[in-house]
Amino acid sequence: MSKPHMIPRAVAYRWLAQFFLCPPNLTTLESYHSVEGQQFLTGLQLYPALAPLAGWLKDATADADAIEDLQVKIASAFTGAFDMGGPRATLPYASVYLSENGLLFQQPTRDMIVLLNEMQMQPLDGMNEPPDHLVVQLHVAAELIEREEQGQHVPISSAAFLDQQVLTWLPEFTQRCAPLSGDNPIRIFANAAQALVQDTVNPADLCRESV
Repeated sequence: MSKPHMIPRAVAYRWLAQFFLCPPNLTTLESYHSVEGQQFLTGLQLYPALAPLAGWLKDATADADAIEDLQVKIASAFTGAFDMGGPRATLPYASVYLSENGLLFQQPTRDMIVLLNEMQMQPLDGMNEPPDHLVVQLHVAAELIEREEQGQHVPISSAAFLDQQVLTWLPEFTQRCAPLSGDNPIRIFANAAQALVQDTVNPADLCRESV
C-alpha cells in the first residue's frame, strides 16, 4: 500500500468549511466510499486536528448501504443545531459571541468586510450569509495560507487572523455544541474546526509524519 499523502492545509480548511454551510449531499458522501475518497480522508487523518472527523467519515462511508442513513443523520443534526433560535443557539457567526447583545451584523461583520476588500476576495458562490460566518472565515484562512505559501503579500498572517478574529469566539461556539451527543455530527465538526484553528495558530503539533 502506498504511503498516504498529507492534504494541503488550505484544501483542508476549505473542505472543513463546507460542513458549516449545509449538510453534504448524498453524492458527496458517496464519493468518500470510492478508493480516491478513502485516500483523501486518509490524507486528512495525518492532521491530528482532523483525524477524529476524517476517521469518523471514513468508517461511516465504508459501507455503501449505510451512506443514505448517514446523510439523513447529518441533515437532521444540522437542522437541530443551526436552525433553532434562542440565547444558547449554536449559531456560527462571530457577532453572536462578540457583541454585547448577541446580535448579527455587529463589529466582527464590519471587520470581515474590510479584510475581504483588502484581500479582493469575492463572496462565496451561492452563499448569502454575513461575512463573519465561520464558513467565510475558514475560506479566508485558506486563502491567506495559500498566499503565504506562494510568497504573496497578505494584509494579515493566517495565524494572526485566526488568533484575532476566530479564536475570539470559536471556543464558545464549540462549547455550545458540547451538550450534543458524542456522535452528533455538528459536535464533531465543531471540535475539528477548533482543533485545526488552534494548531494553525500554534503550529508545533500541526502535523505528524506518517509511518
